[in-house]
Amino acid sequence: MNEEFIYVADITDIDLNQSQSFEINGKNVLICHTNEGVFAVEDKCSHADIPLCGGQIIDNYITCPVHGAVFDLKDGSVQAPPAFEDLETFEVSIEGTSISVKK
Repeated sequence: MNEEFIYVADITDIDLNQSQSFEINGKNVLICHTNEGVFAVEDKCSHADIPLCGGQIIDNYITCPVHGAVFDLKDGSVQAPPAFEDLETFEVSIEGTSISVKK
């Protein structure tokens, strides 16, 4: 494994259209398993600083479970209010079934 990436989970541990939060270098990072791939974004809605973990995932979008803001998991961009700031995203590497995130 490349030293720039840190192993976080096995893809079989995160069901399709589900997410799981991990602390990586002091940040909560949300790993999202979708039909379009595995994505990593900060686990904090930019609207109210609440965790996105548990939010509904449809295609490559996640909806904040509290106020309903929608984000594109591919690039972190806001798709629906009340959020107006994009999410930080993290590069993901998949080797076999191992998911790693760039440090």
